Amino acid sequence: MFLSLRTLVWGIFGAVCFCPAANSAPLVVSDITLDLNSDGTMDRVALVEDKGAADLYIYMGSGNAPLDISKPPAFIKKDLPYNNKNALTVSGQHGFTLQNGCGGCSNDYETTLTIVDRNGTFLVAGYTLEWDTRYSQGTCDINFLTGRGTLSHNLGKGKPIKGKFKPIKLADWTDDNAPKICQE
Repeated sequence: MFLSLRTLVWGIFGAVCFCPAANSAPLVVSDITLDLNSDGTMDRVALVEDKGAADLYIYMGSGNAPLDISKPPAFIKKDLPYNNKNALTVSGQHGFTLQNGCGGCSNDYETTLTIVDRNGTFLVAGYTLEWDTRYSQGTCDINFLTGRGTLSHNLGKGKPIKGKFKPIKLADWTDDNAPKICQE
């Protein structure tokens, strides 16, 4: 199904382009179920690729129902980065992670956001950047809930990062919110 939606066959040589067609329908890249708000009912989170960007849909109380992205979600975060490495995973009992990045590139990287629900507000509770380039490799990991972080370079032991880190509303998150210390 992935190739049939994303493959453009050109001529008899079968040239392949792993690019969404300009008029392609939204595609569910990843979806998970979990009890995000601790109410005893399963919720569903879906990552949807649409025209080269990713949208995050959160459906409260509908985790066991068939996924129907034509129905309006309780929360939507539009225009997240979409790369060749996008996924959702359950994290702990009541949170999830959103990963994106470029694997198999000459400069591999992966960004992971840990997202939780606190009193009906979705927060970015954690940020991790892992990279493996021609020049260096490392990990920068920030826990916005505890205000602590670590930074490691070239397989060295992680060193504490000094700074003031606070959770950020998912609705307000952009790549500009990534801690500057992780971008250096």
